[in-house]
Amino acid sequence: MSQRIHILNASIDKLTMKQTISMVNTAITNGEYIHHSVVNAGKIVNMQTDLNLRKSVNEADIINADGLAVVWASRILGKPLPERVAGIDLMTNLIELAHKNSYKIYLLGAKEEVVTRLAEIYKEKYSSAILAGYRNGYFTKEDETEVISHITSSRANMLFVAMTSPKKENFLHRHKETLKTVNFIMGVGG
Repeated sequence: MSQRIHILNASIDKLTMKQTISMVNTAITNGEYIHHSVVNAGKIVNMQTDLNLRKSVNEADIINADGLAVVWASRILGKPLPERVAGIDLMTNLIELAHKNSYKIYLLGAKEEVVTRLAEIYKEKYSSAILAGYRNGYFTKEDETEVISHITSSRANMLFVAMTSPKKENFLHRHKETLKTVNFIMGVGG
């Protein structure tokens, strides 16, 4: 793992985009598991009072700085992070990696028409082989067991969860043990 710094109750790994992608690729190749999270200034502010969010983020295996304010703060505090690793940019790079290496992805979240359209875009751009599955993000807590079961049986290598914060962080943290059949899990926004 990388060196980890701490800013205002938030842990952040000193990783570049390239290093993060390499760690994900290695985990998939070796059949290992990574729970990923990101922090930006807004999330760090929320982590001051939302202890569930703080725990959900800080217990992730990789935590990237998804905001220039966080990178600037790290430099001012004498704990410089190498660069911003935006979650959406990481997702885009990992989708390319999945295509190149025949990994499978699962998309969870957003409205049905949005996730369906994104799945269609990826099928057109890469092929339907890239998709292990997809599902909208509108389900109840009682439905979570069924949703998790569908994801774990899909044989996905990567799970991208598009829900609002802190819902996605808490969902991934709550189910991280069950989701270990997926090599890489991350939240990507709402």
